Order: sequence, then structure tokens, then C-alpha cells
Amino acid sequence: NCAIASDDKVYCWGQNSSSELGNGSTAQANAPVLASTFTLGALANKIITQVAVGDAYTCVLTSEGQAYCLGKNERGRLGNGQTTDSATPVPVNMTGALAGKTIKQLAVGNDHVCVLASDNKAYCWGANDAGQLGNGTTTDSSVPVAVQPGAMGGQAVREISTKYSHTCVLA
Repeated sequence: NCAIASDDKVYCWGQNSSSELGNGSTAQANAPVLASTFTLGALANKIITQVAVGDAYTCVLTSEGQAYCLGKNERGRLGNGQTTDSATPVPVNMTGALAGKTIKQLAVGNDHVCVLASDNKAYCWGANDAGQLGNGTTTDSSVPVAVQPGAMGGQAVREISTKYSHTCVLA
């Protein structure tokens, strides 16, 4: 679990086997701890507007519309083009499908992440064994891919939500 407190900092608690709490350790926390890695490096002096947690990984969204993730990177769930775990936040790849866009909202599932971008379209990355990335395949992706319009046609996406191995949007 994680929360953004009134001091604009992220605090997390619970299991921490893959450094997903962002406090620089792998020790379980039975009460909230400061996710200090979200205040360092590329995230120093950035305002975090959203935090979301998955299975052994955590992602945040900054006020500039950039997402960063840390923890277990199995199946590319950190979105940085790799599958190597990271104890420090790594930026989600904003080239390719997300080039020239910012992120407005993120939703984290068990092994995949989906975002609502500034073009009001959905993009996802990570595990795709049940087609949860919405790109018409069942191939995992370690970088964001565009969700195909399908039955939505050309409608704008207003909100996105994920769970274990599925994704839904409000159009």
C-alpha cells in the first residue's frame, strides 16, 4: 500500500521483497515508511500526483505527466524497455507510442500498467497473456503500446482501470 500525504511525499507499507516500498531496503514495513527514492535523482523537486501499486512494484505520476516505476520488472512491468528489477524509480519509456504525449492517469494491475495520455487514448505495457494490453496480441511488452480502439471506435478515453489481468476504460 502507498499514499501521498499532505506533505506531497509518498509513504508505503507492507511487503517489500523487491524494494517496491521505495525506501531503499527490502524489509517489510508494518507501518508507513517514507518512500525516499521518490524524492531523489530524476524525481528530486518533482510533485507526485498519483501513486499506484502492483505485485511487487510501484509506479508514480508527476505533475509534468511523466511516470516512474520501481520494484520487480518481471514481464516488463516497469515500462522502461527492460526486464531488470530496479530499487530506484526508472522513467517509463516516452518514445514510440507515447512520443510527444504526457500521461494524465495511470492504473496498475498485477503485472501490467495502463495509462491515459494527453491525446485521450490508452497505452499499456507489461504482461499480456490475457490480452490485457489491448493491442490485439497476447505478447508481453516492456514499453508502452497503444490500445486498439475496438468497439470504442474513435471515442476519447476519460478514465482507465486495471486489475489482475484485465483493463477497462470509461469512454
